[in-house]
Amino acid sequence: MFLRLKLENKLKTWAATSLPVGWLEPYLNGGDCVVFSSNPLIIYVTDWIIHSRAAALLSVLRTFKHQTVYMLIHLSWVHDISTRIEQLKLLQARHLRHYRNHRMIFMANSKEEYRKLIDAGLETAWVSHNAFVNPAIFRILTDSEKRFDAVYDARISPFKRHHLAVKIKNLALITARAPDHHDESYTRSIRKILPQAYWFNDPLTTDYRWMSFPEINTALNQCCVGLCLSAEEGAMLASIQYLLAGLPIVSTKSRGGRDEFFDPDYVQIVGDNAEEVADGVRKMLECPVPPDEIRRRTLQIIERHKTRLFELLDSICSAEGSHVDLRPCWDSWTVRLFTEATPDVIRRHIHDAAISQYISPDKL
Repeated sequence: MFLRLKLENKLKTWAATSLPVGWLEPYLNGGDCVVFSSNPLIIYVTDWIIHSRAAALLSVLRTFKHQTVYMLIHLSWVHDISTRIEQLKLLQARHLRHYRNHRMIFMANSKEEYRKLIDAGLETAWVSHNAFVNPAIFRILTDSEKRFDAVYDARISPFKRHHLAVKIKNLALITARAPDHHDESYTRSIRKILPQAYWFNDPLTTDYRWMSFPEINTALNQCCVGLCLSAEEGAMLASIQYLLAGLPIVSTKSRGGRDEFFDPDYVQIVGDNAEEVADGVRKMLECPVPPDEIRRRTLQIIERHKTRLFELLDSICSAEGSHVDLRPCWDSWTVRLFTEATPDVIRRHIHDAAISQYISPDKL
């Protein structure tokens, strides 16, 4: 199935860049993007969309082939080693061969990643993807009963290392079942080694469904401690969701940027073994920092990343002769990069950005 999907995506991407046939567009689905500005056109898109799910986006960008388009690229995985940095250079070169007036700016999730990408000659900003998580959704629910000692919100994949939670007796799990990544046999093996776990959404049931963000927040508020058990990935959205909900965290050492929001007062870093993870949970159950304080400090760090983003957007707009202030648009930039989109959906984002850009929010 995976190979079939990969071939389909390649064919759709080829059609999007090569065939001037409008009737194909309804079939050119792909990953979504966020539009920061319509004039100049500034979009925010994750890296895997560009290299594997680009059909919908590229068919729209053909319209702007000879115009300046700024593409701010969210890094979905850590890129602090030379081989992955070279992959980004190839990604950029391949795109610019077709769209010479476009500019790619990579969005680093950590200071170390930022420094290495800059040293490699790539235009980069240090703006974590976690800064885009909506604190109005992920928040403390004061009347929620704590039912579980720890929760792990993670896709069932080997890199998430669920086995490190085997010693936690009162454990809850939240997961996502992606159609092209779901491994049923592996999922069954995880359920077998974690028989004590309560699943908020069991991926092996026939009625499985993705949980909405508000539903995830409700689940998190029933738990005392959040788990982060991967050795490397990207920024890990679940980690910031835990913190905004006021949960202390037990994390293994990691690369990818989630620790940019960590504070030793309420985050316990442990070794890669189940005993230390369970011991870390016991310690964080006695965390002296109140949930409100965990959330407050997290919001302060988010503000620093937002400030860097708006400084970047100001510099782009100024260079293009535009002096619009994009700060009032922040609340409309929701995290939706994992959803499917057609070219019409992306064009609607551009249209909506134009409206929000030039009409003050109180007049909408």
